[in-house]
Amino acid sequence: MNVNSPLSTEISNHQAISNWYRERRIGNRLTQQIDEILSSQLEQVFGYHMLVSGGDIGLDFSRLSKTQRVFYLSSKLASHPHTQAVVGSSSEVPFATDSVDALVLCHTLDASAAPHHVLRECQRILVPNGHLFVINFNPMSPWGLGNLTRRMLRWRAGRMRAVSSKRLRDWLSLLGFSYADPEYLSTAAPPGSGKMSRLLDGFDRWLTKHNAPTGCAYLIHARKRVADHLHVASQNVERPRLIAIPLGKTHEGLPVPRQGGALISDSLDGT
Repeated sequence: MNVNSPLSTEISNHQAISNWYRERRIGNRLTQQIDEILSSQLEQVFGYHMLVSGGDIGLDFSRLSKTQRVFYLSSKLASHPHTQAVVGSSSEVPFATDSVDALVLCHTLDASAAPHHVLRECQRILVPNGHLFVINFNPMSPWGLGNLTRRMLRWRAGRMRAVSSKRLRDWLSLLGFSYADPEYLSTAAPPGSGKMSRLLDGFDRWLTKHNAPTGCAYLIHARKRVADHLHVASQNVERPRLIAIPLGKTHEGLPVPRQGGALISDSLDGT
């Protein structure tokens, strides 16, 4: 009986993702769109460390990042242009708690056998208010449904299982992340350069511009939120001051207010 470890499955899935982005027309189109989105969003992300994991989608993250160092999580010690390779698994990241300013998951959840464990690791290593960028395939898109049908017909067990944007947002909420709405990317990349291809290309760009949930992939920007506790020194706390009201006695022996009587009656009249 052949048993594949989760790490070996993750490695093969990352390689399949890299090949798909490099060889498919729609993969090249996604690379351009992701580059445009991350160029804008990473412009405001500063810090010391940024970590990238998942398949190679053809982006130069050292150009996009504003952090001082960019690391690439890899299953083996391999060279990545302008980044420093770190050997590890996405479910056991070799970084200390609260040590990474930004994380980019390039279909890491799609390739992992336990995507919720991956998100827990992301929550652990991110600094408070750290940035998380998740790039996933969209299983509810026409491309995703077609890919699922092909996989079922071919009985290809152990392949990648895309995580929907709704499920991902539920997981992020449970882990204390705040997040923006998903940005859906290209639905298809029409082949050729004829009139019909140009019409389909224009329609696809219209869908992307209006963020239609038909895109074959999506990107979500989330942030790690930590509850702030207010610590106030005891000497700085202003306590209510008690005001002594002198009391007297009537001939019947019942106490009545002397100086405070006017104040009390005024307040009662006011009510």
